[in-house]
Amino acid sequence: MASVKYRCAACGGEYPVDAPVFRCAACGGFLEVDGAGIFPRSELKNRGRGIWRYFEAFGLPAGAVRVSMGEGGTPVVTRRFDGESLRLKLDFMQPTGSFKDRGASVLLSLASNLGVKEVCEDSSGNAGAAVSAYGAAAGIRCAIFVPGYTPEDKVTQIRMYGAEVIKVEGTRQDTNEAAVKRAGECFYASHLWHPFFTAGLKSAAYEIWEAADGEVPDTVVVPVGSGGFLEGLYLGFDSLVRAGYADRMPRMIGVQSAACTPIHTAFIQKRDDYADIEAGVTVAEGIAVQRPPRSRAVLSAIAKSGGRTVAVDDGEIMEAARRLSGSGIYVEPTSASTLAGWLKLDPVERRNALLVLTGSGLKATGRYGHAGSA
Repeated sequence: MASVKYRCAACGGEYPVDAPVFRCAACGGFLEVDGAGIFPRSELKNRGRGIWRYFEAFGLPAGAVRVSMGEGGTPVVTRRFDGESLRLKLDFMQPTGSFKDRGASVLLSLASNLGVKEVCEDSSGNAGAAVSAYGAAAGIRCAIFVPGYTPEDKVTQIRMYGAEVIKVEGTRQDTNEAAVKRAGECFYASHLWHPFFTAGLKSAAYEIWEAADGEVPDTVVVPVGSGGFLEGLYLGFDSLVRAGYADRMPRMIGVQSAACTPIHTAFIQKRDDYADIEAGVTVAEGIAVQRPPRSRAVLSAIAKSGGRTVAVDDGEIMEAARRLSGSGIYVEPTSASTLAGWLKLDPVERRNALLVLTGSGLKATGRYGHAGSA
């Protein structure tokens, strides 16, 4: 890994990737993977499906042992809403039921190759499930901190992988702070902080590009909690443009729950970091991140792509979930927020758009059942 290193986005400090760090020791800033390459386009025809066909773009050495369960390679389908054709990337069709498997596969591969024996993570459900599953596959012990309000279906999934689950009462931010304290004792496999998790998410951009024979959408709509997926998609599309594989960057639209809008409020107020807001309860708990640590990168990606943010309330989210289900696509409320957000865009933004659906509805059946009986 000599040619690849961590670089602090704030102060420029550099660290070797075998250092047990998840943020800059000097200033506390978030880290980026510096020195990752791009895959040879001509060789893709000879590679199997899944995220590892793009392995050069992640920054791990070519000979690194891969912790993989067939993640990636998710389909893109077309549906019509309000008389318009809309492409949907079904990224919930992954081993653990969410897009987080992309990042977990790459990050746990790093941890395994570094000889890590135990990791910790904080999550409202999906990232915890992904890290637990890939930890189990790698023989690495996992401690997962979850908010007290996390749906039991998600908690059960995490426990079934053999992880220790620690419930934290209070806000999502309280859960994050509890995990950061534990990180002093083990490797912090954080989807919020760790740049190798974000590196794995770039693979979704490459799949979108390949599925359209080298073209990219005009608009990509994605749910935003910590914003890591939007950042990863942006980095993926940006590397395609830099390599000459794509001719433009899609407009990135980030959707937040109206109950928790640190990035949306920051975008509206033209801030370069998240806004300090009061977070409320939402059916889309997967995007209820009050203090997203990589928000500077997320806001920069939105601005550089010519995109914007959208806030949607729980009623709009649940209606979008019903409409998606009516078209045969069953996703959790966090995923449905993308359709709710797309419906609020102007006609130009809605044209040639692609929505990324991030989590399976099977993770939220209890929530829908409760909503349906209310």
